[in-house]
Amino acid sequence: MNPSQKTPRSAWWILAVLGLIFALFAGDRAVLGILKTTLGSELGLTNSGYSLLVTAFMVPYTAMYLFVGGWIDRFGTRRALTLCVLGMSAATVIAGTAHGLGQLAAARFVLGLAEAGVVPAITLAIFTWFASERRALAYSLANTVQQTAYILSPPFVAAVTLGLGWRWAFLIPGLSGFVIATLWWQANRAAGAPPPTEPEARIPASDAAVDLGLWARVRLLLSLPSVRMLILARVISDPFWFFFQYWQTAFLQERVGMSLARVGQLTWIPPLVYMAAALGFSAFSDRLVTRGWTAPRARLVLLLGATALAPAAFVLPLIRSEFAALVLVTLVWVMCATWLNMSSVFMGALVPRHTLASSIGIMSALGGVTSIAFNAVVGTVIDHFGYNAPFFVGACLHPLAAALLAWHFLRRRDPKSALA
Repeated sequence: MNPSQKTPRSAWWILAVLGLIFALFAGDRAVLGILKTTLGSELGLTNSGYSLLVTAFMVPYTAMYLFVGGWIDRFGTRRALTLCVLGMSAATVIAGTAHGLGQLAAARFVLGLAEAGVVPAITLAIFTWFASERRALAYSLANTVQQTAYILSPPFVAAVTLGLGWRWAFLIPGLSGFVIATLWWQANRAAGAPPPTEPEARIPASDAAVDLGLWARVRLLLSLPSVRMLILARVISDPFWFFFQYWQTAFLQERVGMSLARVGQLTWIPPLVYMAAALGFSAFSDRLVTRGWTAPRARLVLLLGATALAPAAFVLPLIRSEFAALVLVTLVWVMCATWLNMSSVFMGALVPRHTLASSIGIMSALGGVTSIAFNAVVGTVIDHFGYNAPFFVGACLHPLAAALLAWHFLRRRDPKSALA
């Protein structure tokens, strides 16, 4: 797409529905974390049992990432996202009818299978419908709707649980997903063919990646130094984000002393702050591209800047004040969410569009392996040693990942050579 051309109206409609899918993606996984303490009293869920539920989600979520990227590259986003949304909705409804740990684990397993395709498919759809200099902003706009789900989830779950019971906190978003799946299918049919766009990177060696088998595709993408380095950065940093995402509400209740009602009143603030920050960050990064910066370096700036917030994660477990804890949680949220979301846009600057879903899938799968290992033991660690240890270790991961990216991309005088 020529930069002077306007983005077609159909692309914005597509983006709006992608935002709804992102919101469902966030809401379905957020409910369990918010209800962790409630499920402890209702179903006898322990910290170790909760770790099992996180692992029951993470294992299929990670394993499926290895496969779904290639399927999405081959068959397209319309079918893929429709199936993903239907699967997420069914899993969330099943969770709302569960009567024990085994049934909850089964529901989380199905949710992991379904959610694995969401981020690669949404990213590919955005790169299909939007030009290079608009992609970071378009991704952040869709992500803004996702953050709205994070904002609304705590008060929604608290209100529904206190008013109707915890099961409805699962059933309402689960049933809503069937409507969103229909909207996505119809939006693609009405939009017609996407406009021609140019990928941000041309790597001839990867042109045939979509026709290769899984392991050949993995080997090919890992043979590209910049792709390999970005994947390594996610492998290092992902464990802390998944720990923080699933344990922050339990930490605030069990360590800081917040009630479920207080969680509902306050924990919408971190995603709201990130939502505003992300729009500014992405617009700034896109502006750098229009001014002649290479896309990889324009995306790298965001990750390095966000990493400056890492000390907040180290201090957080030492805090008992609600206000101070909320401020630090907000800073950690901005850092982790910026890394998670902008690394997908970063990957789009390194590989051709027809291999993008595969690349993001492989990156997320390998990051998921370390996240599974970290989160599989964290419940036991918290039972024996408290929250300090996982926070202290986790606070070091994003700075280490950022140092590797800076070393790789900034040490080269020719910015284009960073793609090699």
